[in-house]
Amino acid sequence: MAILDKIRKKIEKTASETEIEELEKTQEKLILNEDTKLKEIKMPKIKELELLKEGVYSVDIEQTLNDMFTVMKNMETELDNVLKINTSLEEDLKASKEIISELKANKLKLKDKILKMEEQIPSKREMQIEIDYQIQERNNAEKTIRELKEKIEKMQSVFIENQQKSLSLDEQKRDLITEINYLESRLNKAYETIKRHESEINTLRGEKLAQEEKIKSLEQELNDSIDEKYRLAQELKVSKTAANELHNKLNELTLQAKRSFYKEQEQEPKINRETI
Repeated sequence: MAILDKIRKKIEKTASETEIEELEKTQEKLILNEDTKLKEIKMPKIKELELLKEGVYSVDIEQTLNDMFTVMKNMETELDNVLKINTSLEEDLKASKEIISELKANKLKLKDKILKMEEQIPSKREMQIEIDYQIQERNNAEKTIRELKEKIEKMQSVFIENQQKSLSLDEQKRDLITEINYLESRLNKAYETIKRHESEINTLRGEKLAQEEKIKSLEQELNDSIDEKYRLAQELKVSKTAANELHNKLNELTLQAKRSFYKEQEQEPKINRETI
């Protein structure tokens, strides 16, 4: 279980923090570029056009028309820039959606991988069964040791009566002592291993809870970024509609100016004939 939690921690850190940080940097860059480019779009003012709106016709019509054509050309350039910005934003939005889809797919793959690893690695219950088995083995060994000690004491009491069996009994005694020492060493190592595993399990539980909280926080930040992206897309759509309306209004003003110009041109020959 300790190995599984370490692997899970490493996988979740790699899949969540690194990729989500890249997504957040991309979204912040898109927002900054969008704000910078939209702020650069300005509507120029024409002095003669303002005079025409006020009803004053003693202005330089030719200069006014030149200025208006210049403004129209600039507006077309600005509209092209807006369309380029819109295209760029659509591409970036598509890329962000692909990144999010990849994150979701990676998350599902990681979950499946963790589940498979959990199936392959012994569970906590199985480890507890193994611990209980080791404890039972230790108890049985202690019982065996006590029985062996009693047997040795009995053999020593019979040693005087049975001289010929003394050598074999001594050899058996040495073997038993060696086995006892081995069993005691094994039991001590098993006890230390159990204590170490319990400490690791407690530590990993705390780390798991901390990582789960961190993942929830990052998921919330990702949702907030997606909502902000949607809001900016809506604002861009409104700006595009306003630009189209402004372009239509400019066309109407151009037509009105042309009509006024032609009307004055038609009136000038009449005035000249009356003067003659």
